[in-house]
Amino acid sequence: MLSTSKQFPRCERPRRRAVAHAATALVIAGAMALPGLCTLAVGAPSETNQSLPGLADTPGTKPSLPAMDRALNGGVLKIEHGLAVLDSDVLLKIYVYAYSGLPVDDSAILTENTENIVPPVPVQASAAQAQAIERLIQAAKAHPDVLIKVNDIALDAYDKAAQAYPLDNRLFIKGVGYYFDNSPYHYVYTDAQSFRKLHCTDPKTIAILDPAIGNFEHFSMDIVAHVQGAQGKSHRLELDLRSITLRDTVGGALITQAKGS
Repeated sequence: MLSTSKQFPRCERPRRRAVAHAATALVIAGAMALPGLCTLAVGAPSETNQSLPGLADTPGTKPSLPAMDRALNGGVLKIEHGLAVLDSDVLLKIYVYAYSGLPVDDSAILTENTENIVPPVPVQASAAQAQAIERLIQAAKAHPDVLIKVNDIALDAYDKAAQAYPLDNRLFIKGVGYYFDNSPYHYVYTDAQSFRKLHCTDPKTIAILDPAIGNFEHFSMDIVAHVQGAQGKSHRLELDLRSITLRDTVGGALITQAKGS
């Protein structure tokens, strides 16, 4: 369950030998195909595309930043409603270093973890990137409350006895680590079981959700959590769940459930 707009964090799983990943790497890595396995045919430029300006020819445009630079955001956390938005492998690593006491490894933070047989070349941080990382480390320490946004959420049918929608999916599984790339850096919920049922007694909300579930519509969810700490040896960020908000396809809030409610 991944989305190109907002990536759903993946569950941690055992890592097999690299040979076993040869076929899967092409699927999971997407555009990052293995070298030598395919050759792209390049057609001759047509009269139309010859006349179109390239990126360098267009006034006022700038080359796009690498993904890691976008995640660094100049050393500034993205804040929504007082919560730090945790939405990338880079920021997850930032938080692990901020709360574990590990010596900060800029290269580990910037180098993407993939399932390719040939691992990416380690990225060496520039002076500007190193400064941005240090600012983010300090900002993460000052913002232990985080917001994780996930989408493509499928709900099970309403359980009348429990007056709730069961969340029997990969969202809140006890002891499971979640991550944004194929990384040893992951986060776990310390009380995952407390949010396995989404309670609802409002007839209007139920009337909206039941036909949507029957039509196999998916939803998005905002997850609010508090950083309890991090384990340096296992590269694990520990999160205490505080609340979740189920949202419809246009972002409207349907159900908000706080811890203990």
